[in-house]
Amino acid sequence: MAVDKKFLARSIQKKTSLIVAYCTFTNMPLVVCDPETFNDQVWLFDSEEQLQEFAKPYTEQKLLLKGIKYPNKKFLEFFASLFTIGINEMVFVNSSGKQTLALEDMVRQPDYSKRPKEQQPVLNPQLQLTGLYFMQEAGRPVPNEQKTMLPDLEEELSVNLMKARYVVPIELFDGPESDAEKLQNRKYRLPILKNKNGDILQPLFTDPTELLKFNKENRFRAIVVPFDNLSKLLLKDAKGFLLNPGGFHLAMPRELLDGLKKNRFEL
Repeated sequence: MAVDKKFLARSIQKKTSLIVAYCTFTNMPLVVCDPETFNDQVWLFDSEEQLQEFAKPYTEQKLLLKGIKYPNKKFLEFFASLFTIGINEMVFVNSSGKQTLALEDMVRQPDYSKRPKEQQPVLNPQLQLTGLYFMQEAGRPVPNEQKTMLPDLEEELSVNLMKARYVVPIELFDGPESDAEKLQNRKYRLPILKNKNGDILQPLFTDPTELLKFNKENRFRAIVVPFDNLSKLLLKDAKGFLLNPGGFHLAMPRELLDGLKKNRFEL
């Protein structure tokens, strides 16, 4: 029997809470490609028991999941955020089974096309999506020969890394100049992170939502930089960038930046 999508959307909107399947390797919702429709999905549940049953085959593959509970007041924010990671379908699981709903049937996708170009937010949904798929596969603690999807995912990710424009956090110096003058004269510092080995990495982001996870105290401004210019911002002692440290935290060492630029030039 066909499901009335409007009725389904309204019934979901009335729930007091939902549990979202998250991947522990990415700190983001688990993304699943439907084998028949090729829709990119996230999965949501009424109960922790339903999530645990869903997680069993993933656990066998060493892909570890956890449940994040969203209260009703956070639904709209969460659903809207799925556009930024390239999701187009949601799967809802309750005691009656599972039902699918297109993301646009639940929430309207923001349209920024009428804004001036300089006011349009930087969004990289394809990079986010391929980054999530890649890190879900790469993070599994199994021999590389068992990660059969990894080479194709790596190739797709490389293409999207080169296409992207990035959000780079900066901290403006104190002084009498305006913010615009400080930006023009590069009177700012770039924040750094250190990994467990003491290596210096610079945070980098796909979009403002990911930057916000890092910039909770509102210390940083942001500049937008295309891939080809990223290496110009690397500090002398930095090993590279860490893309979306609060999300899939993909390391982008100097060697990767140089290699991708060289390969594109040769092509």
